[in-house]
Amino acid sequence: MESESVISVQLLNSNPITVYNMTWYDSNFKDRYPVAINVIGGSETAGTEDVEIVVPKDFDRFWTSIRPDGFDIVIADPDGNAEAFKRSVYNYADRSLTLQADNVNFQNRNSVALLYIYFNNPDQSSDLAGSFVASSPKIGTIALNRPSSLSVGNLEQGQGNDSPAASFQKTEDEEVYIWFRVGSLLTRRISQYNNHLDYEQISYIKVQSLDAAGSNDANRYIEGETRFLPSWVGVKVKAGSAGVDYTIAVEIVTTSSGLTQTLSARALLRIRNLLP
Repeated sequence: MESESVISVQLLNSNPITVYNMTWYDSNFKDRYPVAINVIGGSETAGTEDVEIVVPKDFDRFWTSIRPDGFDIVIADPDGNAEAFKRSVYNYADRSLTLQADNVNFQNRNSVALLYIYFNNPDQSSDLAGSFVASSPKIGTIALNRPSSLSVGNLEQGQGNDSPAASFQKTEDEEVYIWFRVGSLLTRRISQYNNHLDYEQISYIKVQSLDAAGSNDANRYIEGETRFLPSWVGVKVKAGSAGVDYTIAVEIVTTSSGLTQTLSARALLRIRNLLP
């Protein structure tokens, strides 16, 4: 049985979005996949960064469905707006592809943000890639694993809970991922757009490891190794003191046409060395 964790939801007082975003880039593109962009180390404000993404050679779903010329590959933001991009390295036969995107807008330049790669459009006969010189690009990572057993599948909030209902255990020396199924938290469309019901999307993720007093310590997690899977977010935790419990808190800031939320998915992490 999947464990539950506490989920708190708070509506943000944000400025109106002037572009009515699409969510799904183009109905002719049959597939998309999430990419985690590490923009840790910048300011907590919005701004632009260049991005670089290496597509894994073992991403069979991608390589067996794209055109040999690569024309049906696009980078888009969570709302489905295409980014200016190029194929800086591409060899279809060798399954080698490095994508770069130019001046991508990020809401928070000290976070792990989400972009999508769209692909699988056999009728895309023109090249959508451009030409530019990337400057100090932020690295994007594609994860191809399934969530491990350390996963929180039900994020509904239980009434009267003072601590997260989902709990996991590790030793001081272990570094492990905890996975949160966040897809069910995102609002959907009433009717389809571009043949899809997707509406609200993740903009970026922030991670905390909180002690009983609510104090965060970045030495207990590796925020830059946060990963996205379809409907899932994985955070990497480490260290901690034996005999102490911590709350792993994942702040999820969303984006959509006129609706932005901040969600907090939480799980309890117990540090036990299991000595005789």
